Amino acid sequence: MSARYVRRSETGPQRTAGESHSPFVDLREHARAIRRFWRSVALLVLLGIGVAALITFRTAPVYETQTTYFVDASLGGTDSALQADEFAQRRINSYVGLVTSERMAKVIIDDTGLDLQPADVSAMITATVQPETVLLAVVVADTSPDRSRLISQSIARNLDEQIGQLDNRGKTSKVDVSVLSGPTLNPTPVSPRTKLNLAIGLLLGLGLGVAQAILRQQLDTSFQTRDQLAAVTGVPTLGQLSYDRNAKSSPVLTATTGHSRRAETFRQLRTNLRFVDAASPVSVLVVTSAVESEGKTTTAINLALTFAEAGSRVLLIDADLRKPKLENYLDLEASAGLTSVLIGEANVDDVVQDWGAQGLQVLASGPIPPNPSELLGSPTMEKVVAELRSSYDVVVIDSPPLLPVTDAAVTSVQADGVLFVVRHGKTRRDQVLQSMSQLDGVDTRILGTVLSMAPGSRRDNLPNYYQEPAS
Repeated sequence: MSARYVRRSETGPQRTAGESHSPFVDLREHARAIRRFWRSVALLVLLGIGVAALITFRTAPVYETQTTYFVDASLGGTDSALQADEFAQRRINSYVGLVTSERMAKVIIDDTGLDLQPADVSAMITATVQPETVLLAVVVADTSPDRSRLISQSIARNLDEQIGQLDNRGKTSKVDVSVLSGPTLNPTPVSPRTKLNLAIGLLLGLGLGVAQAILRQQLDTSFQTRDQLAAVTGVPTLGQLSYDRNAKSSPVLTATTGHSRRAETFRQLRTNLRFVDAASPVSVLVVTSAVESEGKTTTAINLALTFAEAGSRVLLIDADLRKPKLENYLDLEASAGLTSVLIGEANVDDVVQDWGAQGLQVLASGPIPPNPSELLGSPTMEKVVAELRSSYDVVVIDSPPLLPVTDAAVTSVQADGVLFVVRHGKTRRDQVLQSMSQLDGVDTRILGTVLSMAPGSRRDNLPNYYQEPAS
């Protein structure tokens, strides 16, 4: 294995060997998007149901009254009953138009005295013919059940007379229209259909929710899996640190958390760092990230603790001379530290502090200087790092993020390699590639990446593999 890793591309994500463009992969991506944005999916589902419920609530109920008519035709002469039946079937289709016509609407208004326009009455009436029969069904739908029944009754009284006037009864043929059933009012509103409306609202909300989740996933350039991170950077993803809600209040591993899943992930990261390039072991390690709030400082602290736990002589250095964090996490004396050493006011042994039961030693940042980059890139810094190599097995340097300042790139020149921390779902692809380009510019050896604050997985729920203490 070579001393440096070469990234595959700086133009975008590359597919790993195990990936292929298949429907199954797409489905997994869609499922991942839904899981990631499940809150917005649920919100849109609830919104769809709410809108459907509001529309249903504000829609006036519609009642229907139905009447069924029988059309009977009698022909003059010796024509058969079959011919009369065929004649009635031909004529009945014309009666559909008559029932819904303006002529019939005016008759109904005159008969009932309703204060409506003929077009309004016609819009309430629907007439259909049952296929291959002489049965005519007339339905009157209205928001008022009494008015619906009143109009149906008026049609039943006047339809036969109106047909007689149009058919010129009394000559050679006669068509009688008689009521077979009804008018019958359905006491249950036919509209709005509450269950159907709610189901439609749910489906529309679900569809919109899934669509926006997939769209957001496609437009999002952050990293969701360690495979994505490895494909873009071209270096191995050495660890994935799951998000721990207790990490904010207890970011540093302690004896009480030594058997936790979180502690085990740092031990796995320690092991991966030891074997990532066995031909070129790492004794001085820089931990950095692209931007702030990626979890690099807590990663540096807990990684140093796991090295110390394994019996190594470990020094943790706070090389963030602009916004030092170690003094807050570890409750250190910050009046003297790395800055004091670099400007010649103190020796390393005078300002190193012991921390914890594992034998970890820490070098705080010290006073904030006006020229951090120049100090970190000075020959004095190079000499200090060279001396520390002979005194410690592992030196872990917590550096500032790469994109805001150049300090980490300058410091990395003195180290054996860089561990790059990327926050799950936040650090963008362009930020990572730009940071990698900066490290390439100073010919830095990039050991690998760490995906931090990843959502918990099933593995996180596995029991710890430790023997219960004897009672």
